[in-house]
Amino acid sequence: MLASPIVGFAPWIAFSVLEGPKRYELAIGAALGIAVLQLVLGMVVGARPKQLDVAAIIFFVGMLVAGLLVGPDGQTWLDRWSGEVSNAMLVVVALGSIVLRVPFTIQYAQEMTPKEYWDTPLFLHINYVLTWVWTATFAVTAVVGWYGDGPLNQPDNIWTNWIIQIALLIFAIRFTDWYPDVASAHALPASEGSDENTPDSIAGLFLPLASYLVPIGIVLLVLGTAPTWCGVALIVIGTLLARFLRGQTPPSSQANDSAVHPGSAPA
Repeated sequence: MLASPIVGFAPWIAFSVLEGPKRYELAIGAALGIAVLQLVLGMVVGARPKQLDVAAIIFFVGMLVAGLLVGPDGQTWLDRWSGEVSNAMLVVVALGSIVLRVPFTIQYAQEMTPKEYWDTPLFLHINYVLTWVWTATFAVTAVVGWYGDGPLNQPDNIWTNWIIQIALLIFAIRFTDWYPDVASAHALPASEGSDENTPDSIAGLFLPLASYLVPIGIVLLVLGTAPTWCGVALIVIGTLLARFLRGQTPPSSQANDSAVHPGSAPA
């Protein structure tokens, strides 16, 4: 479970979800607690500390100290902009790992892949792609958050602070599961593949996003933040679209939706 980049993002995701006006201390405390817990559990099972683990502890300790030292104006600034700072920091960490030619996902992939595959072009390619996808995800998330906090001047806007950001995370998480098997299958010679062993189709990539439309519609109806017809339409469209995409997705892929394979080994 710890050998997953998604688990490595847990402190950052928790902070992104919790942060907002008057919630700075709660978000920092939860994120730092999760980061420390991950590091300790990793040490207990003998796993090496990861780039994300170290970056999370350094960042959230720094943010905790900043929150304790700044005055009222600084606290107001942190309440509003800390989410964007967090996402920007993740972009820097991810880009830095690419520049150093050690994409951060590779540390997790190596724990699930035999050592003889670590230097293969396919293994490296998969991890570069996954790292770029996560980099783009957090860059867009930062821009969305900035738009809600800045030009829109609505730090608690349900779309910019919750719905869109969660949708981006859902896509990145699903892509992390989906892409390695697809890339590995495409790397096989045609004679070694078969229709029966073809991995998840493109429909499977977007299935979680289609399903996500249903809870969005329910939330909009409950909170009354959109016209009733909009909430109902999202529920109906999400249900029908998810059913359609599920019909286009191999049953074996649906059963393995929760698995994460950041670096599949070549056959």
